[in-house]
Amino acid sequence: MIEIISTDIIPVQKLMLFLGIFLGISLLVIAAIMLDLWDGVSTAKKLHKKVHSHKLRVTVQKMSEYWRFIVIGFLVDCIGFLFSFYVLPFMVMIFGIGLIVVEIKSMFEHAKRRKSQTAQLPDIWQGICDAASEKEAQQIFQKIASLLEDKKIEESKTV
Repeated sequence: MIEIISTDIIPVQKLMLFLGIFLGISLLVIAAIMLDLWDGVSTAKKLHKKVHSHKLRVTVQKMSEYWRFIVIGFLVDCIGFLFSFYVLPFMVMIFGIGLIVVEIKSMFEHAKRRKSQTAQLPDIWQGICDAASEKEAQQIFQKIASLLEDKKIEESKTV
């Protein structure tokens, strides 16, 4: 029975390489999901928004969906394992890299939301409501106008 696992029938080193890469890619995808969750929560806190349990459930659903993609890739790689020219689990690597890229894109979107001028809106509205006089309210409106002007200047420099 032990002879079935000999290197003649099943190349053990190739099997360990496939399983190691599968495990490594899976852990990297999970780490990317956790980083995206952490980044999303910190963005929500900075924008003074509440973090709901629904978002956490969505993260768990996302993990299970991503896990399915990686397992499908691994199954394809298992078929490729039977051929001598198929030296690495290419499908798992392609799917894993694709999923990590999706999470990185999501983190860039969070950063964009944090840096946008709309992140300052709650403070500005609170300042307008708290203004004791018309003069104070006009100062706040002038501040808004200057922020918009700065943004226009900044956008014209990038174009």
